[in-house]
Amino acid sequence: MWFARFIDDLLSLLLPDRCAGCGRPGALLCEACRRRLVAYDGHPPRVADQLTDVRIAYVFEGPLRHALHQLKYYRRRRVARPLGALMAAHLRVHPLPCDALIPVPLHQERLMERGFNQAELLAREVAAATGLPLIAGPLVRIRATRQQALLDTSGRIENVADAFRWVGSAPPRRIVLVDDVLTTGATSNACAAALRAVGAREVYALALARSRRGAL
Repeated sequence: MWFARFIDDLLSLLLPDRCAGCGRPGALLCEACRRRLVAYDGHPPRVADQLTDVRIAYVFEGPLRHALHQLKYYRRRRVARPLGALMAAHLRVHPLPCDALIPVPLHQERLMERGFNQAELLAREVAAATGLPLIAGPLVRIRATRQQALLDTSGRIENVADAFRWVGSAPPRRIVLVDDVLTTGATSNACAAALRAVGAREVYALALARSRRGAL
């Protein structure tokens, strides 16, 4: 991870940063795009019965959607820095009881295809900004699943059921799961079920964005 960050820092010296939201040079997420972000004010998803609470920072639209696509699909790892900072700022204003941050894991095949887990990049930025411990590794996705975006709510729940497992020593009692986008909450809910099965007592979800404001 330190080497990847070193490469990112080197590239930032050689190439001018461009806003991941609008493409203008000068910053990874410019002030104009930050002002266009819409705070999420909807209800948490109803299917997330294993989660103690769900926190979502912004609506998944406009420059934030563009920025996340730059991170995930164009592999601009540095974009995780301003996005993670937004999540950390949200967590400061809306704190959660937390013994550790845990990123929602990718399956090994998807990880090899993409080269990184965007949720882990975001979680590392949140941890660095807040001082909260980060645990990445023991929570694993034990089987490949279909892309959640292709499925309806019931399909999403079935798709990720029993897809996660904790393979380390006993987890902390209070965990905050970190992910980029949350829609139905099925993935985070399945992670929470796996964590509760091995002793976690409170499992929260922290997502950068959600597409819909209303309850599902």
